[in-house]
Amino acid sequence: MINFNLRSLLIPRKMTIRELADISGVGYWSLVHMSQLRYKSIKFQDVQKICDALDITPNELFGYKERVTQ
Repeated sequence: MINFNLRSLLIPRKMTIRELADISGVGYWSLVHMSQLRYKSIKFQDVQKICDALDITPNELFGYKERVTQ
């Protein structure tokens, strides 16, 4: 399962989604939906803007956790 670590990256920076929207140029509601995992797709351009604004790599923004099958 792919994780989108946006909220956990904002907390130590004491940054809100609104502030990230202003800094990155990605729309506020787009970021809200991304952070709530409501998006089915994310533009590479938006990923780049978020990474640039937070000074991180896409590896830090996304994570991967294997599903446990029973």
